[in-house]
Amino acid sequence: MIAGAAARLAEGTLPHLPSILEVPMATVGGTLAYGASSRARGAVRENLAIVAPERRDRERLVRQTFVEQVRHYIEIFRLARLDHEKVRQAVVTAGWDRFVAAVARGNGVIVASAHVGPVSVCGQIIAANGYDITLPIEKETGELGRSINRARTRMGLRFVETDSALGIHRVLKRGGILGVMADRAVTGVGERVPFFGQPALLPSAHVALALRTGAVLMPAFAHRDGNILRAVFEPELELPRTGDREADVREGVRRWAAVLEPHIRVAPEQWSVFEAVWRR
Repeated sequence: MIAGAAARLAEGTLPHLPSILEVPMATVGGTLAYGASSRARGAVRENLAIVAPERRDRERLVRQTFVEQVRHYIEIFRLARLDHEKVRQAVVTAGWDRFVAAVARGNGVIVASAHVGPVSVCGQIIAANGYDITLPIEKETGELGRSINRARTRMGLRFVETDSALGIHRVLKRGGILGVMADRAVTGVGERVPFFGQPALLPSAHVALALRTGAVLMPAFAHRDGNILRAVFEPELELPRTGDREADVREGVRRWAAVLEPHIRVAPEQWSVFEAVWRR
């Protein structure tokens, strides 16, 4: 009940607060979460030891990771209230012509992203430019998750349950756009590939789906540069098709990891993953 009331309060209040309060609120909320979440704090510390081993201010980066995640949640509620024109003005895009060309091919597009920066910005800028984008999501189990998904719906994003293989295939069959997060092997299914110089289990569904359907696999990432929000659309990920499905999927995940690495390295504290990736 308390969690539900807090989520509804955030949903109704945050969009109307002055943007100048965003950073102080995120700092307070993230610092509290950092102090209260020993397991998540330890996982972030492990991840950063591999991602940014040269950083001597690593514990500051650990705390900042929690701050960045809270700020991302705040932005979801705030940006969801903006009309599409304001969203287009608020987000700087790179590689947008690549995305438009991929959609024009008509075979469907899988936009693969990660928990880097304000990741919802990628889907929001796609919707703000008049394209329908569908996100596979787990069944909602908490009030915060429901509130966030309501905000994402106001952004123009659509949803399909992750276990609905038919629904996911329908999106691509009609030439639609599917957005997936591909940096956490939540179900334990994936491929173990080199990642920051060490083997890590990364999701493989986005690669397998692209190989099966012929859809374009396009990496896209969001970054926060001070108060500037950026959405970067990378070139299409070229996937091998040798006839050996397992080998092709593994190689595709390896290529995906190579594209993902630089986007994490540029601002490690913006990689909001709270499980020990290399311990799986």
